[in-house]
Amino acid sequence: MIRVPVRLRRTIDESHDIRIGRGLGPRISVDLRRRSLARRFVVITDQNLAARHGRRLLGALRRRGLAADILVIPAGEASKTRRVRDRLEDRLIDLGADRSTALVALGGGVVGDLTGFVAATFHRGIPFVQVPTTLVGMVDSAIGGKTGINHRHGKNLIGAYHAPAAVYIDIDYLRTLPPRQFRAGLAEVVKCGVVADPDLFETLERWPDRVLRREPDLLSRVIEACCRIKARVVSEDPRESGRRTILNFGHTIGHALETLSRYRIAHGEAVALGMVAEARIAAKAGLGTATLVPRLAGLLAALGLPTAIPARYAPAAILEVARRDKKARGGRIACALPVRLGAMAQVAGDYRIPVDDALVAGVLRAAPRTRPTP
Repeated sequence: MIRVPVRLRRTIDESHDIRIGRGLGPRISVDLRRRSLARRFVVITDQNLAARHGRRLLGALRRRGLAADILVIPAGEASKTRRVRDRLEDRLIDLGADRSTALVALGGGVVGDLTGFVAATFHRGIPFVQVPTTLVGMVDSAIGGKTGINHRHGKNLIGAYHAPAAVYIDIDYLRTLPPRQFRAGLAEVVKCGVVADPDLFETLERWPDRVLRREPDLLSRVIEACCRIKARVVSEDPRESGRRTILNFGHTIGHALETLSRYRIAHGEAVALGMVAEARIAAKAGLGTATLVPRLAGLLAALGLPTAIPARYAPAAILEVARRDKKARGGRIACALPVRLGAMAQVAGDYRIPVDDALVAGVLRAAPRTRPTP
């Protein structure tokens, strides 16, 4: 046997800025031209945003002398599929896109995750820029380089890590966000408070009405706090081998509910349900304080988010899907579990805490459930 060693030590600088402000939309094209990121840009957005924001961004890019095109996908979680990804790749090839092309993801988490995954794999990797238009995107999905698509067996089971070249957060986009989507985004804000920032959690408790009124100054501070939390955690653990797992609080049960509902439950709504369930699991396992559960549920309710899992989703069905979650190990469910506000459970630096099926099932059976309206 002949041995030929291949020694690869990769050091990649994926540093980038998150820019937060109001009225950033028209200035994005100025910044992109100044940076010389690419010779050509392709804006990817959905049908709900194309006319209002997509064409405006496309026009701004072209007025700055940048070659630009736009591709539009159907709105909603149903677009995070291999089929839609294939269509985007086909259209990029038809447009003559190459390694001097950059993609611009204009939209919520669906657009950002899908565009990022296409960018990660097209020509083995091209740059992309995140321009989130939803609160979920601004505080979570646009930050950190996680990209992916869904599979019928679970959410985000196919994907890649591919950091954006820049993130532009224009708070003015939130003015036209439908109320349900805005409330859903607040679940990720609450999550940031639980896992890393008690002051943020208390700010939300103090002023839920002001948050729901979307007061720009308060929203700006809240979004900045979430971005700083995620930037810090991602910088410490880019590939989710350790501390970054804390950002999955609420997502093991939440993703299972999303999948079972065929995404009729919005991501943030599912995360809200998942956080309450997983806080109960932490308390039952003796890892977390039981006082967090009513406080967490109370804040979520004040923000208009659900806290009781619909009765149609049986514990056994939730368990079956949760076992296929990316955090699962050897078929055992694993969760990021809170000890108290600002502190998460860990074992030897691993924040993926395995939990027994019987414990999870018992918590789900004992928790309040909502029943369908007759």
